[in-house]
Amino acid sequence: MGRMSLHFCAMINSINSDTMKKTILLIDDCDMMQRFLKSIFAKDFQAISMHSPFEAILWLKTNPVPDVIILDYDLPEMNGLEMLGHLRIRKSWSEVPVIMLSGIKNAEKRWQCLEAGAHDFLSKPFHPKELALRVSLLSKKHSSKIS
Repeated sequence: MGRMSLHFCAMINSINSDTMKKTILLIDDCDMMQRFLKSIFAKDFQAISMHSPFEAILWLKTNPVPDVIILDYDLPEMNGLEMLGHLRIRKSWSEVPVIMLSGIKNAEKRWQCLEAGAHDFLSKPFHPKELALRVSLLSKKHSSKIS
């Protein structure tokens, strides 16, 4: 096989692996947190990041439904609990696993998010390995429901 053919095969394999990756939607208004989350999931997911719930809703309306959503509770304009309500109302988004993140230590707010349909809630700071494992488990459960 010539050098050109090897390069073409490598390029096709790269395209195929990117298109076969699951999608994770990251909704957080902090650039540093977005970069941190993307670094955790870059290997296994196509990570899409949004700064606001409104931006995320527009993206969701025009793109395929993501496999998992990570949603910060403390957002400007609309908090994570309100955004979760928007996700659960729309049929096509209602089953997407959502993990809430927050620096709040208020147990009642965490319970409200879980009662409203969040699949999990992690308080900041959290260990990246723990978040990655939780996302992996939720993604697998969600995929098996769809198949």
